Amino acid sequence: MIDSRSADILGFVGALTILAGFAYQTLRNAAPNLLSNGLNFLGASLLAVSLMVNYNLPALALELAWAAIALLGLVRILSFRR
Repeated sequence: MIDSRSADILGFVGALTILAGFAYQTLRNAAPNLLSNGLNFLGASLLAVSLMVNYNLPALALELAWAAIALLGLVRILSFRR
């Protein structure tokens, strides 16, 4: 098994990978494609490894950032409707 620090590093890399895929899809107003799904899968896998070792800050950081990107997407969609 891996140590706690390595798990945190993997978690942050996974979180950033998921966020990159989600931001790419949301901010381009694009339907999910191979790149965004691949990034989401890779990021989720890295986070899963991290969370098997210990509960960690990357999980919280991911949720907060995910919500912020989603909010940006909602604002963008609503502003285009006007």
